[in-house]
Amino acid sequence: MYKAVIVGAGKIGSEFDTPYSDKILTHAHALSNHPEIILDGFYDIDYKKAVHAAEIWGGQAYPEISDALCRADIVVCCVPDQFHGKVLKEIAAYTPQLVIAEKPLAVSMKEVEEIRRLYQGKIPLMVNYSRRYIKEFDDLRKNLKEFGRFLRGVGYYGKGILHNGSHMIDFIQYLLGNIEALEKVTEKVLDFKGDPSVDVSMRIGQGVFSMIAIDSRIVTIFEMELFFEKARIRILEGGKKIEYYEVKESSAYKGYYNYMLKRAVTANDSTAMQGLVENAVLFLGNREEMKCTLEDGISVLQTCIKIGRM
Repeated sequence: MYKAVIVGAGKIGSEFDTPYSDKILTHAHALSNHPEIILDGFYDIDYKKAVHAAEIWGGQAYPEISDALCRADIVVCCVPDQFHGKVLKEIAAYTPQLVIAEKPLAVSMKEVEEIRRLYQGKIPLMVNYSRRYIKEFDDLRKNLKEFGRFLRGVGYYGKGILHNGSHMIDFIQYLLGNIEALEKVTEKVLDFKGDPSVDVSMRIGQGVFSMIAIDSRIVTIFEMELFFEKARIRILEGGKKIEYYEVKESSAYKGYYNYMLKRAVTANDSTAMQGLVENAVLFLGNREEMKCTLEDGISVLQTCIKIGRM
């Protein structure tokens, strides 16, 4: 059995659901639901939040981070973005068996290099870019070779290039490979705490993917379309729906070809947290590779920071 502690008893840590919810949306729910994990407790700089979380999920509320971490095998870091670097450095001093970090890893490359120095080759660190842990997206990735060459794509997001845009950048790299060049940044939307959402185009292989910022103060969105030689993929409703299109000759106009809907798949986004925790346990037991590593998280952050400087 592994003892787990959650640092940060906010929404993603403990508040988005309860033990009686059908969907598993928080780290607390996923950890407490796994048969090989004991949820030992919570630490939050606001002690009342840790107490409230412990009342709901069980375990202890720790007034000091040192008390929380001294016996933990797994530590989850889900504090606000601007504190990720500081808290990950504090956690490293206790050398747990595994650290799970919410994205982004930090907000500057200086912090990231310090995290790399403290963790690389010493403490395994996995990053919660959630779509990597959903089966339907893993299936999509495995089928990409059937679609031919990537042509172009477009994605819609908001709430900051670091905070939510990093999800899209990681997902694109996970599916299509490394971003080779950033081509241009145009519009900017100031919709999240000093972390603007921006329109940006990037080159991946012979294709171009464009991210379009939609003001998160109006609507929350995570959608994209990917065009290939033999297929078109649409990811809709925040990632809950995947549409597969195939290229077929027009029934009306001979010699003209269209993308025609072949099938639609529902992606169960509430399995992401379960997938994350299952991957953590299997990794610790040497039964599976980590699905999103420290270096994956660093690669995404480097791209986000470059975009922010353009």
